[in-house]
Amino acid sequence: MANITEIAKAAGVSRSTVSRVLNNQPYVIAEKREAVLRAMKQLDYRPNQNAVHLSRGKTNVIGVMVPQINHPFFSQLIEGIGIACAEQNISMLIHQTFNDRQQEQLSFTQLRRKQIDGLIIGSSVSPPDVLERVRRDGPVVICEQREESLAQVAVDHQSGVLAVLSHLMERGHTSLGLCLGNPASGVGLIRRNTFDAFVQEHDISVSPDWYFEENYSFVDGQDVMKRLLKLTDRPTAIIVGNDYVAAGIIHQAKQGGINIPEMLAVTGFDNHPIAEAMGMTTVAQPIERLGKEAVQLLDRLAAGKELPICQPIPLELIVRETT
Repeated sequence: MANITEIAKAAGVSRSTVSRVLNNQPYVIAEKREAVLRAMKQLDYRPNQNAVHLSRGKTNVIGVMVPQINHPFFSQLIEGIGIACAEQNISMLIHQTFNDRQQEQLSFTQLRRKQIDGLIIGSSVSPPDVLERVRRDGPVVICEQREESLAQVAVDHQSGVLAVLSHLMERGHTSLGLCLGNPASGVGLIRRNTFDAFVQEHDISVSPDWYFEENYSFVDGQDVMKRLLKLTDRPTAIIVGNDYVAAGIIHQAKQGGINIPEMLAVTGFDNHPIAEAMGMTTVAQPIERLGKEAVQLLDRLAAGKELPICQPIPLELIVRETT
């Protein structure tokens, strides 16, 4: 039987477009929707009904909770979740929280009231005791490493940050800056703690003026670089938790007469297309795979199966021209 990739090829659209059509989501051009429906008919596509436990729930809908839909990481995570849901004929209800605990509570309430059959959490700022209570209300999977006893799918952020740090040290850098997104998230805590332990062990210079948080976009990166340009003492390299923020830093640095990497080395995270376009050293994350595995794990929870021990997915350092 045909799968989503084959339907996308036959219809001349992306897999994410097929996923949106199968999930009956908006923002699909009518011509593309019709092309997908024709391809499904031609290929005799039928959603997989074998061993699909989530689709036997009361709503046939799972919740997906993310801080920002337009964030490159979370948009790609949603795409992976959507592809897996479409294969199982499950619908998604996406909730954007903006890292606000009250907004997160809305998703938790939906699970408690059985308005959704399960919940995938992209990232959360809620404290451990809240998340522990949530998991008792229904199947919950979180897409980041946490200490709580939640079902998890995650990438190995610690090894990714260590790879970047080791690479920069090999390049001779002895003063480092760090630019993160949400410092309170599981990912943010791992990255900051890994960075702090490494620089202390290797006697690398750091400064509070070189630490930046709550940065998510290209414009945020520009603002970070503007702040660095005002300093008389700057780091020789900065580690950035997002390719788009790193791109903003690189762009603004060049505008300010800072040569990359001679005067400032910059590394990103995620290996989005913008990283390759700008020749950026970055860490590749299998984000779409993470989304698919989250749905598979949620299905195991719904079926009452024993859960595997979380084995974080390894990351790959991609060295380019910015270091």
